[in-house]
Amino acid sequence: MTKNTITVCLLCLVAAHGAMAQDVVVVDPVYRYPTRVRWAVYDPYYAVTSRIYAQADLIRAQGDAAVDFAHARNLHADAYSKELDNWKKELRIYWERKTLAEQKKLELDQVRQIARMKYLNDQKWQNSRLWDRLKNHSELSGPNIRNGSALNFMLARIAASSLPYQFDPKTSRYSEEALRQLDLNDDLLSHITLAQGPFKFSASQTVDGTISLWPYILRWEDFETTRSAFEAARLAVVKESEASGQASVESIQRMEASLMKLTNEFHSSQKVRQWVKQRNRFTHFYSGDRFLQELDREILQLEKSGDIRPLSGQSGYDPKIDADHVVGLLCFMNRNGVEFAPAKPGSEFAYHNLFVLMRGLYLTVAEDDESLQPENLGELAK
Repeated sequence: MTKNTITVCLLCLVAAHGAMAQDVVVVDPVYRYPTRVRWAVYDPYYAVTSRIYAQADLIRAQGDAAVDFAHARNLHADAYSKELDNWKKELRIYWERKTLAEQKKLELDQVRQIARMKYLNDQKWQNSRLWDRLKNHSELSGPNIRNGSALNFMLARIAASSLPYQFDPKTSRYSEEALRQLDLNDDLLSHITLAQGPFKFSASQTVDGTISLWPYILRWEDFETTRSAFEAARLAVVKESEASGQASVESIQRMEASLMKLTNEFHSSQKVRQWVKQRNRFTHFYSGDRFLQELDREILQLEKSGDIRPLSGQSGYDPKIDADHVVGLLCFMNRNGVEFAPAKPGSEFAYHNLFVLMRGLYLTVAEDDESLQPENLGELAK
């Protein structure tokens, strides 16, 4: 009995000690900070007040969060509004710049148009002055007549005003009597030299695929071997194309290689360089260089299109087909892109005779040619 009583007392003491060892956290109602109390001094008041204060703190925190969220939304709205303002400003600036660029472009186009009008009007003034000198003071145009520039000028003017594509006596504006005064004989035609690219030929003979007139320096004996090799390669390409309808790649490459060899010899020749400097014959050198460039362009055109016509040449002026007067000759030249080459020594008289005939022909249409009627751009600006 006594032993059982002692055991129960010990268990009660242990339980009481354990209960006293547990703590609980409550909020002080006065100072509002957590306070740790032991279960031994626990009061239900603390449980209720702690729950109420916890709920109040939660509600207060939710309110603060709502205020903060509202402030954040206001900040976001302000930022978005500023972004919209910036976007509107950027869009407005973009279109203002584009409008300004279009305005500048229109102004530039207007300036260019005025420059083109001024250029064309200046050309009309030049044409008018040149025609006035050719018409009234032909004695001052001797060099221009001999080098063919005066004849080419009147050819361009007649072609733009009254020259048909091909002469037809049924629809011609010139009478038979006028055409008889413009007759051309074989002797006169034999002294007229025509040019089509690098080809130069007499108006009384046909053109074949050979090069009949090389520039002066290229006719030297120093270039005879390479020049003959190029002519042989060129002739082989023409014959092969006429036989099979198309030149082979090997033939074109041989022709190109021979031309490159001739060009290199021409440019690297010390003899040519010294001769040009000593005698001041730079025009001869430039003439030969341009001639070689023309030949190279013909080969390039052949490589691109396979067109053999620039190499094979074409028929020259035939009085029986194209009519034996100045109008027929000019129609042939205008139709085939042929120009007057400089006169050969001893052939100047033929150029002067042809100049007189062409001048009389152009006099009939000069008054209606607008290219001789410049305008006063100052009055147009007003």
